[in-house]
Amino acid sequence: MRALQKSAEKAAEIIKEHEYARVISHYDADGITAAGIICNGLLRRGIQFHTSIVNKLERPFIQGLNEELIIFCDMGTAQVDLILEYLKDKDVIIIDHHEPLTLISAPTSQASSLVLINPCCLSVEGEGKGKGEREMESEIGGEICAAGISYLVARCMSGDDKDNIDLAGLAVAGTLGDKLELNSGINKMILDDAIKEGVISVKKGLKLGEGKIRDLILLSTDPYIPLAGKVEWVDAFLNKVGIEGDKKVSDLEEEEERRLTTALVSLLRESKTGISEDALVGTTYILNSEVVRNGIEFMRMVDACGRFGKAGIGIGLCLREERMIEEATSLYVKFQSKLVSELNRIESEEGIIKELPNIFYFYVHEKGITGVLAGIVAEYLYTGKPVIVLNKKNGAEEGVKAETKISARCNKKLLLASEGEREGEGEGEGIDLAKAMEKASKEVEGFGGGHPVASGASIPEGSEEKFIDILDRIIGEQKVKNS
Repeated sequence: MRALQKSAEKAAEIIKEHEYARVISHYDADGITAAGIICNGLLRRGIQFHTSIVNKLERPFIQGLNEELIIFCDMGTAQVDLILEYLKDKDVIIIDHHEPLTLISAPTSQASSLVLINPCCLSVEGEGKGKGEREMESEIGGEICAAGISYLVARCMSGDDKDNIDLAGLAVAGTLGDKLELNSGINKMILDDAIKEGVISVKKGLKLGEGKIRDLILLSTDPYIPLAGKVEWVDAFLNKVGIEGDKKVSDLEEEEERRLTTALVSLLRESKTGISEDALVGTTYILNSEVVRNGIEFMRMVDACGRFGKAGIGIGLCLREERMIEEATSLYVKFQSKLVSELNRIESEEGIIKELPNIFYFYVHEKGITGVLAGIVAEYLYTGKPVIVLNKKNGAEEGVKAETKISARCNKKLLLASEGEREGEGEGEGIDLAKAMEKASKEVEGFGGGHPVASGASIPEGSEEKFIDILDRIIGEQKVKNS
């Protein structure tokens, strides 16, 4: 924590020396909320900025940056060499939580103007520290997202103990987006401070978001409710339970919510999915300072904006522009409808999910939902092996070389043995998707990486089957090595 705070303070001091900043971030919920936090911090200090939300960082893009202050959020660690090559005369801040493909430490010796704030690198930087301290810093890396780190930087930018604490809601939304725990480590510290100041409220209840009950069930993909997308089934279910579909979750009487919850839990137990009661019922977070107060709903709306190429609307929500709510809601409904369509296709058609010794894989029809869909399938439907989802792009239309985007997800029980032991979940199977995807993609002249439980890759079109065979072999080797 001390090293992370020190890096955040150094970054804040550099930022405050400038009148203009270029902010570059990833397009998912964590990336957009991380950028939103930084943009709010800059705005409040009177620093002008230009924000770009991107899918990936490539050499031409980095080479073309010419601003004096450049802030990368939720990306940049893997491109440190390129950043040092092309931006060595600039002030650069990297706010990231992705594990580097090769061991690196904060590269201050090569460029004092570059500050790398990535908890995954702290244990490398602190090799001379005691074992307990290294373990603590390594644990931080596994549980804090880019939005959480951006929040620490924003707090340091303010110069006041309570200034910018209202941005904690955005940090929580980013944490929810990356499915990280909020009940331990720095995340808990951020949450507790925010609750104390009234920025965030918590309550127990259904984790469906906010809105009309009927619509929420029809579009419920995480948690995945088997009624999703089936209008007649949903109407029959609500009629049987005696709940008005047009009622909002927040308008339900205590007895009505209890009755609905009991019926949904019973439905999940009868289904063949791997959905636990905890996925449906638990702590919900109310973001009292944001234009959309339900934490899950806010996160999903921001995420949908990014995945449909409308990240500016997501940033607008983070800047508390109420006029953005309607369009963001429309994008969210469109996104959920695509997910439901794919899930219903998987459920109704045989042979879509293909199985190899160490993985499940399939091709997605809808675009823009690959990673989220992979996560849902791996979490609830096919939990015994990693799930690989392939999405072919039309390179001719985009004017670029045709490539296939791939997302890989796995249940936490399949992670590395050390992680499983730490979380009390047994020894796991030794799987690390980040390393497997990075290695397999390189063998077909693509690139990939990410987290052990969630990773992605882009490969040349036509190399899909070769990639799948290589990935299956690598994951099999990981399981044998760690058994």
